Amino acid sequence: MQEKIPTGKFKRSVTGTGTAAKVGGRVLTYLAKRPFLSQDGKKKAKEQMAAQSGEILFQGLSVLRGTALKVAQQLSLELDLFPPAVQKELEKSYHQVPPLNRALVSRVIYKALGRHPHELFASFDTRAFAGASLGQVHKATSFDGEILAVKVQYPGMAATIKSDIQMIKTLVRPLPDYHLIRPSLLEIEARLLEEIDYLKEADNLARFKRDLNLPGIAIPDIDRSTSSGTVLTTTLMPGLPLDQWLATGPDQAMRDQVAQKLYDLFMESLYTHHAIHADPNPGNFIIQNDLTIGVIDFGCIKHLEKSFTDLHRQLPRALARGDKATYLQLLQQLKVLKPGIPLAHEKEFLQAAYDVGRWFGEYYQPDRFDFGADPGFVARGRALMTRLYQFRELFDSNPEFVYLDRTRYGLIRLFEKMKARVRMKNGHEWPSAS
Repeated sequence: MQEKIPTGKFKRSVTGTGTAAKVGGRVLTYLAKRPFLSQDGKKKAKEQMAAQSGEILFQGLSVLRGTALKVAQQLSLELDLFPPAVQKELEKSYHQVPPLNRALVSRVIYKALGRHPHELFASFDTRAFAGASLGQVHKATSFDGEILAVKVQYPGMAATIKSDIQMIKTLVRPLPDYHLIRPSLLEIEARLLEEIDYLKEADNLARFKRDLNLPGIAIPDIDRSTSSGTVLTTTLMPGLPLDQWLATGPDQAMRDQVAQKLYDLFMESLYTHHAIHADPNPGNFIIQNDLTIGVIDFGCIKHLEKSFTDLHRQLPRALARGDKATYLQLLQQLKVLKPGIPLAHEKEFLQAAYDVGRWFGEYYQPDRFDFGADPGFVARGRALMTRLYQFRELFDSNPEFVYLDRTRYGLIRLFEKMKARVRMKNGHEWPSAS
C-alpha cells in the first residue's frame, strides 16, 4: 500500500528521472551481455529486459499516479510500440494500481463527507478492488442492501496535474511545432481538471443515463448523499472489465457483438448528444454475462458544438464521393488546415491529405470491417500520416479534435485487439441516401 503520492514538481521530477534511470540500467545490462550470448540467449535476455523494464515503468508511474498514469493508459493503447512484456505491465494501469493506505482512505472520506465510512455505509471494504490514475474504488453496501462502488480520489491531484502539465510544457517548448502542441496540452489540462471534480462527473453520468437509450448499454445510478467533489458513490456494475473478459476466450460472435455496442455508443453520443465518453480504456467497460456493457467513469467527457459535429459527419461522405475539393474545404472549416495552400506544395500536399482520408475511409467500405483480417492496416496508415506530417507548417490546431481523435483511435485499437468485425458505415455518418 502506498502512504503518500508525491505532489511537488521537484519530487515528481525526481521520481520520473529515477524510473528512467532504472529502465536505462536494464537496457545497458542487456547490451553489455548481448555480444556473448547465443541467438537463443539473446532472445531470452531481450524478453527478460523488456519484462523488467515494463515492471519498473509501471511501478514508477503508479507512484506518481495523476497525469503520469494517464499517460500510461494512453500508451497502453499503442499496441504496436511496445514488446508484449511492456504492454502487459502498462495494461495494469486500467484497474490494478497499488492501493493507498487504508487509514488515508478513511481520512479522505471523512474530510469530504464529514463522517467515517462505517457511518455512511452498512459495510465498507477498506481494500480497494480497482485503482486507476486519479482515484481508487471500494466496494460498499448501503443501508438498503444495495451493492455500491465508492470512488475515492487520491489526495493532491489538482497539484499533480498542474505540475505535470507544466513539466511537459517546459520539455516541449523548444520544439518547432510547439504552436501546434500547446493548444492540445491546454485542452488536456482542462479535461483533467474537470475529471477531478466528482460532482461534475456525477452530473455527466446523470446526463448520459437520462439521454442514452441504447440496447445493451448500462449506466450506474448515483448516490448523491454519499458523493462529493472527491468521493463518488454509484451502484456497482457486475461483470468483468473488457480486458479480463477477453482473457476468458469469448467467441467471434460475442466479440463482434460487444465491439458493435461500443461503436454505436460512440456514434450515438457524438452525433445525437454532442458529448462523448472520452476515456476508452478497457477498465471502463464492464462486460456482463448477457453481454450488456456497463459503462463507468464519466469524468472525462468531451462536449462538442453541434456546428462542429455537423461539419465532421460530412467528411466520410466527401471521401465516399471522391470529392477532394469538398474534403479539403471541410478540413479548413474544421480548423485542421490553415486557409490558403502555397502553390509550390499544393499538388503534393493535397494528394497526401487525401490519401490519409481515403485510407481512413476504408473502415467504412465493407458492410462490416474485419479488424483481425489485416494486421498491417494501421501501419500503412501511419506511413501515410508520416508523409502528410512533412507539411505540418500548413496545419492548424483545433483542440476539439484532441479527445475526439483519442476516443476514436482508442476504440479502433480495442477492436483490433478483439479481432472484431464492426459495422462502421451507419446512419449517423453515412446515411443510405448519400
